[in-house]
Amino acid sequence: MLTFDQYSANIRLMKYRITGQLLANIKRITQVVTTLNTRRFPKVVLFEMARSARETSAHSSTAIEGNQLPLTEIKKILKNLPENLRQSEREVTNYNNALKLLEKEPENFNHSLVLKIHSLIMERLLVPHQVGKYRVDPVVVNNP
Repeated sequence: MLTFDQYSANIRLMKYRITGQLLANIKRITQVVTTLNTRRFPKVVLFEMARSARETSAHSSTAIEGNQLPLTEIKKILKNLPENLRQSEREVTNYNNALKLLEKEPENFNHSLVLKIHSLIMERLLVPHQVGKYRVDPVVVNNP
């Protein structure tokens, strides 16, 4: 296993090439973002887009941590919000709750909001005295 510092040092040593295809993709992304930022959407469309983005983000972010739930299952969980959840399902619902909070308070990002987000994400996953607090134990990044 690598420590966080060793992992960070490895990333800094990586070499990247800027290709014509990469630049073309960046240009296209910029065009799409500019177009979307100038358009007005009905509230129902914005609601659906936000829901879909939360589902995808919950899937991607929890998968990085080892959660093996497929996106289709995550969509079902977030739609139905069952009461009795396995740990993998709770990780997804907690993450989704944190994203909803960030939608409400995007400009109020501060120390207390970071701890509130941690509380939401770790609710019923960590022992209560570790929830909503900064970690003091060493962090290790597993390198499979």
